[in-house]
Amino acid sequence: MGAQPSAPRYHALRRTIQVGLLLLYTLCPWVGLMRINIDARTVTYFGAAYPLDWPYTLGLIVPFVVIVWTLALLSYLKGRAFCGWGCPYSTTVELFDGLRTVFGAGKNRVVAAWMRRSALHRWSLRILAGITLIAAPTLLALSLAAYFWDPAHVIHLVFRTRWGAGGPVQTLLLAFIAFTIILGWLAGFVVRFHFCRLVCIYGMGQAMAASSGDPKTILRPRYTPPSLDACGSCQACLKACHLELDPREKHLVFGVADGCFNCGECVEVCGTVQAHKGAAPLLDFSSGKRR
Repeated sequence: MGAQPSAPRYHALRRTIQVGLLLLYTLCPWVGLMRINIDARTVTYFGAAYPLDWPYTLGLIVPFVVIVWTLALLSYLKGRAFCGWGCPYSTTVELFDGLRTVFGAGKNRVVAAWMRRSALHRWSLRILAGITLIAAPTLLALSLAAYFWDPAHVIHLVFRTRWGAGGPVQTLLLAFIAFTIILGWLAGFVVRFHFCRLVCIYGMGQAMAASSGDPKTILRPRYTPPSLDACGSCQACLKACHLELDPREKHLVFGVADGCFNCGECVEVCGTVQAHKGAAPLLDFSSGKRR
């Protein structure tokens, strides 16, 4: 008897990378990896402060150029993989789906199952979601501010200084926090991935780099059977796609409007469904010509 087919696993690895990078982006200014102090006109690298002047600004310029070209090469070879695996915005929107599920709009299966248990479970999640809706954007705003002001000064102005006593910088910080909270709600509940499709210049650049590659060899989900009859009425892969694309399409779009993020969720869910049937996955996540 042959070995039981196993489902490919991408979700756990992808979520680990996403959360790890999101924590890195958030903690970077707090631990002194890299930040700018506008007031003191200094730039900090790995805990050491330098004048915000030449040649120390090369520490900002060179990594930026390297990252841009690395993303271009990655997109040329692997499609919009950064969008699906490393972008802080798309990660936040994906995680926000758990909050949307609490309020009846999302499709997070773990949260939905918890909500169905009892009224106590539902209300506990709603309270936690309400706290998160305030705390998470506030933390994001503080972290963004800490990239440009001394983190200790930011905390002091926001939490330890009487309203109005901190001058225009305090007013700016508080307004920025309020703006970030509202913007976070709009991004998570309304805009979501439409920003990636229509606005994000990095997404557009990745889409153009991916479109210039050979569609036969670029990394992407690939439907292996000759027709859709093998799927029946399943549609699990369509439901798993955050962008509501059909990964079974032979010419899967990588363009600006509806570019696949190469997250691999559709491939994993297809493999899981097929494994329950004792069959091989119908979707393959690969780069290379299909035979």
